Amino acid sequence: MKTVRRICAVLIGFVFFGAGIVKLMDPVGAGLVVGEYLSFMHLTFLAPAANFIGVFMALLETLLGAALVSGVFPVATALCTGVLVAAFTILTFIMWRLNPAMDCGCFGEAIHLTHLQSFIKNLALCALWLLAFIPLSSVRKPRKIKYVSFGIAALSVLLFAVYFLLSIPALDFTPFAPGATLMQADSTPDADSPLLSICDAQGEYCDEMLASGDLLLFTVYDTESASEALRERVTEFLQLSQESGLQPVLILSEDMEGMPQHYLSDRRTLMTVNRSNGGTTLLRDGMVVAKWPFRKLPDSGRLQELIAVDNVEAIQKENTPRRLKLQGYLLYVFAILLLL
Repeated sequence: MKTVRRICAVLIGFVFFGAGIVKLMDPVGAGLVVGEYLSFMHLTFLAPAANFIGVFMALLETLLGAALVSGVFPVATALCTGVLVAAFTILTFIMWRLNPAMDCGCFGEAIHLTHLQSFIKNLALCALWLLAFIPLSSVRKPRKIKYVSFGIAALSVLLFAVYFLLSIPALDFTPFAPGATLMQADSTPDADSPLLSICDAQGEYCDEMLASGDLLLFTVYDTESASEALRERVTEFLQLSQESGLQPVLILSEDMEGMPQHYLSDRRTLMTVNRSNGGTTLLRDGMVVAKWPFRKLPDSGRLQELIAVDNVEAIQKENTPRRLKLQGYLLYVFAILLLL
């Protein structure tokens, strides 16, 4: 029976860790999900704190998952996990009954569940929790070495969170992920073809310009927090585009005084195109090839390497290393938790 209890706890841990790490990798997306929940619960006065709440909850889920897998602090972990699972179950039941037009966001953009599926998933977690921790007196104490493994894993998770607060997701699950073809350029567009609609200062739509050619996009979705550093980065971006032989396209969510020629688009769309406020995106004949965050503009040599090959090879060149690093990180953390 002890083995069954331990397996149930580890299963809950994997779910919590996976759900948390996906959202830590995409803190902007986590903030958007929290914002939708706050709106659903009529708590819009908390909207300015949506990003903080999203990151905090993702970090809590991830650390609880690591604690469950390693088995440390068994009683405290069991109680915290039980409270969260119960709260999630009640919330998803309400959402199932009311059926609001929003995603549950349980696994960020990675996995989309209906409200019923999300509710059933939480019921399954409740059942696993009961099997793993009731009665609480039966929970066994871990070996002391497990506290060391949890400490190493927790530090790794914190560094992971800080890194992705300053970067963009290593795995992009948005409609504008590398490899996606814009609706304007897709010969047979379907429901999965994303639409990036832009207009000029006069309000004339210029969507067709995104359908062909080698373009370098610089997107700013939050102009209010735009700093002098962002303006300097725009200058660097324009110079980089010229050196690389790419057409620069500056897209803002609203007009900014002193900015060079630019286009306007919807704020939420720009947040989906590139999670970084001031991010750079390479677009070739309407296909998304690569993305970079505000703090890491590619150099002209790298861009010329990418446009010298076909789109498929360019996507692999730029995005495969990120996926491999993420996979290596996950293997490292689980090895620490399970083997140490």
